[in-house]
Amino acid sequence: MARILVVANQKGGIGKSTSVANLARALTERQYRVLIIDLDPQGGVSATVGVDSFNVKRSTYTLLMKDKVNLEKVMRRVGPNLAIVPASIDLAAAEVQLAKQSNQVQRLRYALNHNALPFDYILIDTPPTLGILTANGLVAAQELLIPVQAQYLAMRGIRGLLQTMEQITKKLNPELRLLGIFVTMFDARARHAQEVLDELHTVFGAKVFQTVLPYDEVVAEAPIAHQSVLDYAPEHPVSQAYRQLAQEIIQRGETNNV
Repeated sequence: MARILVVANQKGGIGKSTSVANLARALTERQYRVLIIDLDPQGGVSATVGVDSFNVKRSTYTLLMKDKVNLEKVMRRVGPNLAIVPASIDLAAAEVQLAKQSNQVQRLRYALNHNALPFDYILIDTPPTLGILTANGLVAAQELLIPVQAQYLAMRGIRGLLQTMEQITKKLNPELRLLGIFVTMFDARARHAQEVLDELHTVFGAKVFQTVLPYDEVVAEAPIAHQSVLDYAPEHPVSQAYRQLAQEIIQRGETNNV
């Protein structure tokens, strides 16, 4: 049975889509079969794995708006053990169109339940909002991952997301739980960054992953080459950090299933 993880934070520019692409790649290195579902109209994770969101006929828009869609027809194989249901430019209209439907935040769950899922992990990338698309990801997933940039203002977005998660857990998806929070763009030279990390540990305790993702220009360079950092610079400290974070995610899943 696939583990379905949604990666969300309503603040943009914190490395969310980058993290989805690199965690997916780190998991495939361990021979896990991974499917990425790109719910972000900006299509960042789609672009990183080499799919042009402006030139796709079937996408997550298809998955959300059509009934009983065959997953094989909307996903693309983009590497060994790696596939993606890409975003498309019309996904931005889905928020308005879904708002008219009674099951507006359950469309993705219905689509996944309708299909056999020959994957070990499904990673759902969400837009930097708490709207209908993000809610679809939360309703469809079993576990929530929250990336947080090592800045004070980035921390403030966690509260709203956790409140949304609580409402969804009570009303629509009682299986959803917070798997953990991980820190992105960490600058070890900045005292403020360490203060943010310390505050996260104080408030959230063991929910904060031990692995911290360092800031480096290689993170911005890799998507230009349509590659994950792990492919673009396999031995780089950022690549090693994503491998360590993937291992923590695997271990937490094993612990929770005991």
